[in-house]
Amino acid sequence: MKKTKPYYTADTGYFEHKVKICFTEEAFNQAVKDAKITTRHSALDVGVAESHHIQQEGTQNTLIAIVFNMDEMSKMDSLERLGIIVHETVHTVTHVFEHVGEDETKVGDESRAYFTEYLFKQVFAAYATEEDKRERARERNRKSPEQTNQAIIGALIQMAEHDNGGARPNHNPKRKGNVRRTKNSDGDTKPETTTGV
Repeated sequence: MKKTKPYYTADTGYFEHKVKICFTEEAFNQAVKDAKITTRHSALDVGVAESHHIQQEGTQNTLIAIVFNMDEMSKMDSLERLGIIVHETVHTVTHVFEHVGEDETKVGDESRAYFTEYLFKQVFAAYATEEDKRERARERNRKSPEQTNQAIIGALIQMAEHDNGGARPNHNPKRKGNVRRTKNSDGDTKPETTTGV
């Protein structure tokens, strides 16, 4: 499983066609575009996940993809989410066999089971990676307001420390005299007195 675009790509072993794993409508649209499919397709028609096998008529352009609605799946418990991933992986295995022209009735049970396991591991890894990425983003967003509040409080304290009690800065600051310093023979700094002429 690798992510080179806004979607993940699952290897299908000795089958030439890769499976795209998408978690947003935008990722699915990019996968459709990358497959050079010019007809319009919706990522999710019904439900929280969907497996697609799109073969554009009159071309070799094909897309096999799984789309998950992460927002809806996050409302489910882990067993339900796992069940959905398995369910869509099984559909996708069927799509791969259709794409390569394998007769469903002639695919051996053991071959189907191994291929399903192989693909499931990649789809699950992509899902777990995406879930982790989103959780990290949520944590950053949760910290952000608190950090902003701390910065504001720090700025207010700094302003209060420099405030002279008025509503705005003192516009008549006292002019400081010009003091020059010189070093004595011990290397200590002493103010140098300037006498006016």
